[in-house]
Amino acid sequence: MACSPEPTSTSGNFHSWVHPQSTLPREVISALTSASGGQMDFLSKRQQAWEDSFRCLYYMLRKKVSKMFYVCGAEFVVMFIASDSPKETECSCYAYVSQSTRNLRSLLKEHDVSFSMPLCRSKVEEVTAEDLVELSQIEKYNLGQTRATESTVDVDKTPQSLLMFTGNKNVHALYDFLLNYRSLFASFTGGDVPMLYSPVLFENATLSAPEVKCKQTKKVDYTGSQLMGSNIDNESKSRSSPAMHYSIEIRDTYIPPWIVCGICNSMRSNGADFEARFVTKSSSIGLNIGLDTTKVNPLPVADAEKLLEESGYSLGIPNTTLSLQGHSAYVRELKCGDSSYTAFLSPVE
Repeated sequence: MACSPEPTSTSGNFHSWVHPQSTLPREVISALTSASGGQMDFLSKRQQAWEDSFRCLYYMLRKKVSKMFYVCGAEFVVMFIASDSPKETECSCYAYVSQSTRNLRSLLKEHDVSFSMPLCRSKVEEVTAEDLVELSQIEKYNLGQTRATESTVDVDKTPQSLLMFTGNKNVHALYDFLLNYRSLFASFTGGDVPMLYSPVLFENATLSAPEVKCKQTKKVDYTGSQLMGSNIDNESKSRSSPAMHYSIEIRDTYIPPWIVCGICNSMRSNGADFEARFVTKSSSIGLNIGLDTTKVNPLPVADAEKLLEESGYSLGIPNTTLSLQGHSAYVRELKCGDSSYTAFLSPVE
Protein backbone atom coordinates (compact mmCIF):
# COMPACT_ATOMS: atom_id res chain seq x y z
CA MET A 1 0.00 0.00 0.00
CA ALA A 2 1.62 3.23 -1.13
CA CYS A 3 1.65 6.49 0.77
CA SER A 4 -1.64 8.14 -0.13
CA PRO A 5 -1.29 11.60 -1.72
CA GLU A 6 -4.92 12.42 -0.95
CA PRO A 7 -6.86 11.79 2.27
CA THR A 8 -9.21 8.84 2.27
CA SER A 9 -11.79 9.44 4.98
CA THR A 10 -13.29 6.56 6.89
CA SER A 11 -17.03 5.99 6.67
CA GLY A 12 -18.71 8.39 9.05
CA ASN A 13 -15.41 8.74 10.94
CA PHE A 14 -16.30 5.64 12.97
CA HIS A 15 -13.06 3.90 12.02
CA SER A 16 -9.32 4.49 12.16
CA TRP A 17 -6.40 3.55 9.96
CA VAL A 18 -3.81 1.75 12.10
CA HIS A 19 -0.42 0.06 11.89
CA PRO A 20 0.49 -2.53 12.97
CA GLN A 21 -2.81 -4.38 13.07
CA SER A 22 -2.02 -5.64 16.58
CA THR A 23 0.83 -5.41 19.05
CA LEU A 24 3.07 -8.24 20.21
CA PRO A 25 3.51 -8.86 23.96
CA ARG A 26 6.98 -8.32 25.41
CA GLU A 27 7.31 -12.08 26.03
CA VAL A 28 6.74 -12.81 22.34
CA ILE A 29 9.30 -10.18 21.33
CA SER A 30 11.84 -11.72 23.71
CA ALA A 31 11.19 -15.22 22.36
CA LEU A 32 11.57 -14.08 18.75
CA THR A 33 14.74 -12.17 19.58
CA SER A 34 16.38 -15.18 21.22
CA ALA A 35 15.30 -17.61 18.48
CA SER A 36 17.51 -18.41 15.51
CA GLY A 37 16.65 -18.52 11.84
CA GLY A 38 14.03 -16.33 10.25
CA GLN A 39 12.55 -14.95 13.48
CA MET A 40 14.89 -11.97 13.55
CA ASP A 41 14.11 -11.38 9.89
CA PHE A 42 10.43 -11.15 10.83
CA LEU A 43 11.18 -8.51 13.49
CA SER A 44 13.42 -6.56 11.10
CA LYS A 45 10.69 -6.47 8.45
CA ARG A 46 8.14 -5.45 11.09
CA GLN A 47 10.42 -2.62 12.21
CA GLN A 48 11.03 -1.46 8.63
CA ALA A 49 7.31 -1.48 7.84
CA TRP A 50 6.65 0.63 10.94
CA GLU A 51 9.34 3.14 10.00
CA ASP A 52 7.87 3.45 6.49
CA SER A 53 4.39 4.02 7.97
CA PHE A 54 5.60 6.58 10.50
CA ARG A 55 7.59 8.44 7.85
CA CYS A 56 4.56 8.49 5.54
CA LEU A 57 2.28 9.86 8.28
CA TYR A 58 4.74 12.55 9.27
CA TYR A 59 5.19 13.91 5.76
CA MET A 60 1.44 13.76 5.15
CA LEU A 61 1.14 15.95 8.25
CA ARG A 62 3.76 18.40 7.00
CA LYS A 63 1.99 18.61 3.63
CA LYS A 64 -1.33 19.01 5.49
CA VAL A 65 -2.81 15.98 3.78
CA SER A 66 -3.43 14.71 7.32
CA LYS A 67 -4.03 17.04 10.25
CA MET A 68 -3.32 14.72 13.14
CA PHE A 69 -2.12 11.25 14.08
CA TYR A 70 -1.12 9.32 17.18
CA VAL A 71 1.85 7.18 18.19
CA CYS A 72 0.67 4.94 21.04
CA GLY A 73 3.22 3.17 23.23
CA ALA A 74 3.00 1.27 26.49
CA GLU A 75 4.11 4.20 28.66
CA PHE A 76 2.82 7.25 26.78
CA VAL A 77 0.93 8.52 23.75
CA VAL A 78 2.37 11.02 21.25
CA MET A 79 -0.01 13.30 19.35
CA PHE A 80 1.13 15.10 16.20
CA ILE A 81 -1.11 17.88 14.90
CA ALA A 82 -0.96 20.50 12.14
CA SER A 83 -2.56 23.92 12.16
CA ASP A 84 -5.53 24.42 9.85
CA SER A 85 -4.07 27.73 8.72
CA PRO A 86 -3.43 27.72 4.95
CA LYS A 87 -0.24 29.73 5.41
CA GLU A 88 3.05 27.93 6.02
CA THR A 89 4.54 29.21 9.26
CA GLU A 90 7.34 28.19 11.58
CA CYS A 91 4.73 26.98 14.10
CA SER A 92 2.46 25.06 11.74
CA CYS A 93 3.15 21.75 13.53
CA TYR A 94 2.83 20.74 17.17
CA ALA A 95 3.42 17.54 19.09
CA TYR A 96 2.62 16.37 22.61
CA VAL A 97 3.88 13.45 24.70
CA SER A 98 1.11 12.57 27.17
CA GLN A 99 3.47 11.82 30.05
CA SER A 100 7.19 11.46 30.58
CA THR A 101 9.88 10.28 32.96
CA ARG A 102 13.14 11.79 34.09
CA ASN A 103 15.01 9.34 31.86
CA LEU A 104 13.00 10.21 28.74
CA ARG A 105 13.47 13.94 29.29
CA SER A 106 17.19 13.33 29.71
CA LEU A 107 17.39 11.43 26.42
CA LEU A 108 15.52 14.16 24.59
CA LYS A 109 17.83 16.84 25.96
CA GLU A 110 20.90 14.76 25.07
CA HIS A 111 19.71 14.69 21.46
CA ASP A 112 18.93 18.43 21.42
CA VAL A 113 15.17 17.97 21.26
CA SER A 114 13.62 21.09 22.79
CA PHE A 115 10.32 20.91 24.65
CA SER A 116 8.26 22.64 27.32
CA MET A 117 6.07 21.29 30.13
CA PRO A 118 2.94 23.49 30.17
CA LEU A 119 1.11 21.45 32.81
CA CYS A 120 4.02 21.31 35.25
CA ARG A 121 3.72 23.51 38.31
CA SER A 122 7.40 23.15 39.26
CA LYS A 123 10.60 24.08 37.45
CA VAL A 124 11.45 20.54 36.38
CA GLU A 125 11.70 21.55 32.71
CA GLU A 126 14.63 23.81 33.60
CA VAL A 127 16.71 20.94 34.94
CA THR A 128 19.69 20.45 32.65
CA ALA A 129 20.47 17.27 30.77
CA GLU A 130 23.59 16.82 32.90
CA ASP A 131 21.49 16.96 36.07
CA LEU A 132 19.11 14.31 34.77
CA VAL A 133 21.89 12.00 33.57
CA GLU A 134 23.75 12.31 36.86
CA LEU A 135 20.61 11.54 38.84
CA SER A 136 19.84 8.52 36.65
CA GLN A 137 23.35 7.16 37.16
CA ILE A 138 23.11 7.62 40.93
CA GLU A 139 19.82 5.74 41.02
CA LYS A 140 21.26 3.00 38.81
CA TYR A 141 24.03 2.15 41.24
CA ASN A 142 22.13 2.89 44.44
CA LEU A 143 18.75 1.39 43.69
CA GLY A 144 16.32 2.02 46.50
CA GLN A 145 18.79 4.22 48.40
CA THR A 146 18.58 7.47 46.46
CA ARG A 147 15.92 10.06 47.05
CA ALA A 148 15.58 12.22 43.95
CA THR A 149 14.55 15.84 44.11
CA GLU A 150 10.84 16.34 44.70
CA SER A 151 10.36 18.41 41.55
CA THR A 152 11.48 15.56 39.27
CA VAL A 153 9.99 12.56 41.04
CA ASP A 154 6.52 13.91 41.76
CA VAL A 155 5.69 14.69 38.14
CA ASP A 156 6.99 11.50 36.50
CA LYS A 157 4.23 9.51 34.74
CA THR A 158 1.60 12.09 35.68
CA PRO A 159 -0.27 14.63 33.50
CA GLN A 160 2.12 17.29 34.83
CA SER A 161 4.94 15.59 32.93
CA LEU A 162 3.28 16.19 29.54
CA LEU A 163 5.81 17.45 26.98
CA MET A 164 4.95 20.02 24.31
CA PHE A 165 6.93 20.51 21.10
CA THR A 166 6.16 23.76 19.26
CA GLY A 167 7.16 24.65 15.73
CA ASN A 168 8.37 22.68 12.74
CA LYS A 169 11.97 22.46 13.94
CA ASN A 170 11.17 21.00 17.36
CA VAL A 171 8.48 18.66 16.01
CA HIS A 172 10.89 17.37 13.37
CA ALA A 173 13.51 16.80 16.08
CA LEU A 174 11.01 14.66 18.01
CA TYR A 175 10.09 12.77 14.83
CA ASP A 176 13.78 12.14 14.13
CA PHE A 177 14.29 10.90 17.70
CA LEU A 178 11.37 8.46 17.54
CA LEU A 179 12.41 7.22 14.10
CA ASN A 180 16.17 6.85 14.51
CA TYR A 181 16.66 5.96 18.17
CA ARG A 182 14.44 2.91 18.39
CA SER A 183 16.91 1.10 20.67
CA LEU A 184 16.39 3.88 23.22
CA PHE A 185 12.69 4.22 22.51
CA ALA A 186 11.92 0.49 22.83
CA SER A 187 12.16 0.55 26.62
CA PHE A 188 9.29 3.07 26.70
CA THR A 189 7.02 1.19 24.28
CA GLY A 190 7.02 -2.30 25.79
CA GLY A 191 9.47 -3.77 23.26
CA ASP A 192 7.22 -3.81 20.18
CA VAL A 193 6.72 -0.99 17.70
CA PRO A 194 4.13 1.58 18.83
CA MET A 195 0.64 1.64 17.33
CA LEU A 196 -0.04 4.35 14.75
CA TYR A 197 -3.57 5.83 14.53
CA SER A 198 -4.77 8.15 11.77
CA PRO A 199 -8.15 9.31 10.40
CA VAL A 200 -6.81 8.95 6.83
CA LEU A 201 -5.14 6.18 4.85
CA PHE A 202 -1.35 5.82 5.08
CA GLU A 203 1.28 3.31 4.01
CA ASN A 204 0.83 -0.26 5.38
CA ALA A 205 -2.32 0.80 7.26
CA THR A 206 -5.34 -1.41 7.90
CA LEU A 207 -8.86 -0.29 8.75
CA SER A 208 -9.82 -0.72 12.40
CA ALA A 209 -13.17 -0.26 14.12
CA PRO A 210 -13.94 -0.28 17.85
CA GLU A 211 -16.14 -2.94 19.41
CA VAL A 212 -19.71 -1.68 19.69
CA LYS A 213 -22.45 -3.15 21.88
CA CYS A 214 -26.03 -1.84 21.73
CA LYS A 215 -28.79 -2.48 24.25
CA GLN A 216 -32.45 -1.48 24.38
CA THR A 217 -34.31 -1.33 27.67
CA LYS A 218 -37.67 -0.13 28.94
CA LYS A 219 -37.68 1.65 32.28
CA VAL A 220 -40.03 3.90 34.18
CA ASP A 221 -37.18 5.81 35.79
CA TYR A 222 -33.96 6.40 33.89
CA THR A 223 -30.90 5.23 35.79
CA GLY A 224 -27.48 5.25 34.22
CA SER A 225 -25.06 2.42 34.67
CA GLN A 226 -21.39 2.60 33.96
CA LEU A 227 -19.80 -0.41 32.31
CA MET A 228 -16.44 -0.78 34.02
CA GLY A 229 -13.44 -1.04 31.75
CA SER A 230 -15.10 0.61 28.75
CA ASN A 231 -13.54 3.58 27.06
CA ILE A 232 -16.89 5.20 26.31
CA ASP A 233 -20.26 4.44 27.88
CA ASN A 234 -22.83 6.31 25.80
CA GLU A 235 -26.47 6.25 26.88
CA SER A 236 -29.23 7.82 24.81
CA LYS A 237 -32.86 8.65 25.54
CA SER A 238 -35.31 9.09 22.68
CA ARG A 239 -37.62 12.09 22.83
CA SER A 240 -40.45 10.27 21.05
CA SER A 241 -40.46 7.37 23.52
CA PRO A 242 -39.46 8.54 27.01
CA ALA A 243 -39.75 5.04 28.48
CA MET A 244 -37.34 3.56 25.94
CA HIS A 245 -33.62 3.81 26.56
CA TYR A 246 -30.69 2.79 24.42
CA SER A 247 -27.18 2.10 25.66
CA ILE A 248 -24.18 2.03 23.34
CA GLU A 249 -20.82 0.84 24.65
CA ILE A 250 -17.77 1.56 22.50
CA ARG A 251 -14.66 -0.31 23.54
CA ASP A 252 -11.13 -0.28 22.13
CA THR A 253 -7.54 0.06 23.26
CA TYR A 254 -7.57 3.66 22.03
CA ILE A 255 -10.54 5.71 20.85
CA PRO A 256 -9.27 8.77 18.95
CA PRO A 257 -11.21 12.06 18.84
CA TRP A 258 -12.51 11.66 15.28
CA ILE A 259 -14.46 8.57 16.39
CA VAL A 260 -15.85 10.31 19.48
CA CYS A 261 -16.87 13.36 17.42
CA GLY A 262 -18.34 11.17 14.67
CA ILE A 263 -20.52 9.29 17.13
CA CYS A 264 -21.67 12.45 18.94
CA ASN A 265 -22.48 14.18 15.64
CA SER A 266 -24.42 11.13 14.47
CA MET A 267 -26.45 11.08 17.69
CA ARG A 268 -27.21 14.80 17.38
CA SER A 269 -28.27 14.46 13.74
CA ASN A 270 -31.01 12.04 14.86
CA GLY A 271 -32.45 14.66 17.20
CA ALA A 272 -31.88 12.57 20.32
CA ASP A 273 -30.77 13.74 23.74
CA PHE A 274 -27.93 11.62 25.01
CA GLU A 275 -25.26 11.26 27.65
CA ALA A 276 -21.72 10.03 27.04
CA ARG A 277 -19.33 8.91 29.75
CA PHE A 278 -15.62 8.43 29.17
CA VAL A 279 -13.04 6.19 30.79
CA THR A 280 -9.65 7.79 30.13
CA LYS A 281 -6.47 5.73 30.38
CA SER A 282 -4.02 7.22 32.86
CA SER A 283 -1.23 7.28 30.25
CA SER A 284 -3.25 9.61 27.98
CA ILE A 285 -4.91 11.97 30.48
CA GLY A 286 -2.42 14.71 29.62
CA LEU A 287 -3.75 14.87 26.05
CA ASN A 288 -7.34 15.41 27.25
CA ILE A 289 -6.75 18.36 29.57
CA GLY A 290 -8.04 21.89 29.18
CA LEU A 291 -5.62 24.58 30.30
CA ASP A 292 -6.06 27.80 32.23
CA THR A 293 -5.02 30.70 30.01
CA THR A 294 -3.38 33.15 32.38
CA LYS A 295 -1.00 35.91 31.30
CA VAL A 296 0.35 39.05 32.87
CA ASN A 297 -1.52 41.13 30.26
CA PRO A 298 -4.09 38.76 28.81
CA LEU A 299 -6.00 39.54 25.63
CA PRO A 300 -9.72 40.19 25.93
CA VAL A 301 -11.61 36.95 25.39
CA ALA A 302 -13.24 38.20 22.17
CA ASP A 303 -9.87 39.21 20.69
CA ALA A 304 -8.21 35.97 21.72
CA GLU A 305 -11.02 33.88 20.26
CA LYS A 306 -10.74 35.84 17.01
CA LEU A 307 -7.00 35.12 16.96
CA LEU A 308 -7.64 31.41 17.38
CA GLU A 309 -10.30 31.49 14.67
CA GLU A 310 -7.94 33.20 12.23
CA SER A 311 -5.18 30.70 12.97
CA GLY A 312 -7.55 27.83 12.19
CA TYR A 313 -6.28 25.91 15.21
CA SER A 314 -9.21 23.47 15.50
CA LEU A 315 -7.30 20.19 15.03
CA GLY A 316 -9.45 19.37 12.01
CA ILE A 317 -12.33 18.00 14.11
CA PRO A 318 -15.77 19.05 12.77
CA ASN A 319 -17.98 21.26 14.96
CA THR A 320 -15.18 21.63 17.51
CA THR A 321 -13.72 24.84 18.91
CA LEU A 322 -11.05 25.56 21.47
CA SER A 323 -12.28 27.26 24.61
CA LEU A 324 -10.16 29.94 26.24
CA GLN A 325 -11.98 29.39 29.50
CA GLY A 326 -10.58 25.91 30.03
CA HIS A 327 -9.24 24.61 33.30
CA SER A 328 -6.74 21.95 34.36
CA ALA A 329 -9.28 19.16 34.03
CA TYR A 330 -10.43 16.55 31.54
CA VAL A 331 -13.91 15.63 30.32
CA ARG A 332 -15.59 12.86 32.32
CA GLU A 333 -19.09 13.11 30.89
CA LEU A 334 -21.04 14.91 28.17
CA LYS A 335 -24.77 15.61 28.06
CA CYS A 336 -26.45 16.74 24.87
CA GLY A 337 -29.88 18.34 24.93
CA ASP A 338 -31.61 21.22 23.16
CA SER A 339 -28.81 21.33 20.56
CA SER A 340 -26.10 22.09 23.09
CA TYR A 341 -23.48 20.19 25.08
CA THR A 342 -22.87 20.26 28.82
CA ALA A 343 -19.48 18.93 29.92
CA PHE A 344 -18.66 17.49 33.34
CA LEU A 345 -14.99 17.65 34.25
CA SER A 346 -12.65 15.70 36.51
CA PRO A 347 -9.81 17.72 38.06
CA VAL A 348 -6.24 16.70 37.38
CA GLU A 349 -4.57 15.54 40.55
